[in-house]
Amino acid sequence: MPFKFKAALAVLAGAALSLAFAPFEFWWLAPVCLGCLYTLIQPVAPKRAALIGFLFGLGFFGVSVSWVYNSLHVFGGAALPVAVALTTVFVCVMACFPAVTAFAFRKLTHQHAARMKAFNALLFAGLWVVAELARGKIMGGFPWVLIGYSQTSGPLGSFAPLVGVYGISFLVVFWSVLLTTLAVPKQALVTRVSSVVCLAFIPIVGIALNSVSFSTPTGEEFKVRIVQANIAQELKFSRERLQQSIQEYTALSVDAPEGTQLIVWPETAIPTYFSNVERVLAPWVREMDARGIDVLSGGFYSDDTGNYNAVRQLGGNQALYRKSHLVPFGEYVPFRFALQWFSSLVTIPNFDLSAGPLPLKPLVVQNIALGVSICYEDVFGEEMRALLPEATVLVNVSNDAWFGDSFAPHQHEQKARMRAREFSRPMVRSTNTGVSSFINERGEVSGRIAHNKKGVLDRTVLPQQGQTPYAATGNWPVGLLSFGIIALAIGLQIQRRRV
Repeated sequence: MPFKFKAALAVLAGAALSLAFAPFEFWWLAPVCLGCLYTLIQPVAPKRAALIGFLFGLGFFGVSVSWVYNSLHVFGGAALPVAVALTTVFVCVMACFPAVTAFAFRKLTHQHAARMKAFNALLFAGLWVVAELARGKIMGGFPWVLIGYSQTSGPLGSFAPLVGVYGISFLVVFWSVLLTTLAVPKQALVTRVSSVVCLAFIPIVGIALNSVSFSTPTGEEFKVRIVQANIAQELKFSRERLQQSIQEYTALSVDAPEGTQLIVWPETAIPTYFSNVERVLAPWVREMDARGIDVLSGGFYSDDTGNYNAVRQLGGNQALYRKSHLVPFGEYVPFRFALQWFSSLVTIPNFDLSAGPLPLKPLVVQNIALGVSICYEDVFGEEMRALLPEATVLVNVSNDAWFGDSFAPHQHEQKARMRAREFSRPMVRSTNTGVSSFINERGEVSGRIAHNKKGVLDRTVLPQQGQTPYAATGNWPVGLLSFGIIALAIGLQIQRRRV
């Protein structure tokens, strides 16, 4: 096959992989596209394999995270050429991860690619997961569109309470490589049969896991309302509109049905410091307290230690959560001494915030331990583990209006669904412009306010208790497995060179 054709096929396969994620959720495309990448890098030298991996990454990230352009240009105020340039650089950096994976795989299997097919499948899966783990750590981390998320509604999604999203990534990549062995002509019968058995065994176990409960109900159901005011991002932080925004949120909350115990407003629903609006909100808050309704709202909090993106209980004990994992270039500038120029290119309100304290602790509201996260924090399952097992309900507030009418709001909800599955906890999501939703402990959406719609949604939520295996161990098992496989492959290469 000519290399130009391989290059084009790599880009197309990468672009098609984006359809495995929300809002499309064609989960079966993940093993197909990854199997295509694995096949394309088989007969080529490491450097060419790296180029194929890079092109695959360009197609994948160029489509799946194209919303970065919206954040920079449409809402961040960056000039068109600047937004295009920064988005291109970002996509190219992300594409380096599959490039390095492909290069390392060919380096470690070049001498024995035709043999040890099962080990090669394990090695490719291990390298892919290590790259994803690195992507989740470097520069604050960007663990977006991890392969495991493609299975949130797929047959392997039920492995989430056991191994988490990275463990599912390992299974999907391993499964995809085994899939390619069936397409090889003149395959030994034993190899073909063992591949079929493995291919069938993994999803069968996944289906069986759907009947296993990893948590149990605790306490009584309580009634929750989520509010989505759908205020456009370009208006949200306007000082002139502050009063109108507050009026919209209070109006959408005041008619909550009898028995409602909790109302959740999204991230920065109060687009200023809480202290600036306390006096204005006080009469309404007292009215809600008298009805036995607590209101959680996103906003900004300031004290002697810094300025924070926060969630606060408006009445009652005024419980407070301060966001701990900030978005680089969105809420702070990393390596400011060298990258100060970036802040002059974009216009982002409250651009320089402080990180909240660790370890994370649940907020106790209505005698219910709520595991609160703000926006991007719910993509870091390893960090959210600190909330378990105390938290019996997860709450995420977000302002996905930064992403515009793109894939991102739907992708973000998909990540929340994965967190619900990993921890076996119900999740309450309230966002500014959508998608707001109620998610049960199995990651199933029981109610949703569509994107770019104004409205409220009322549901009963049943708290859950217990500790899933993933909540107890985090990413250590899949990380140690992946690094162990890579170490073994390096050892085999060293041994062969000595022979």
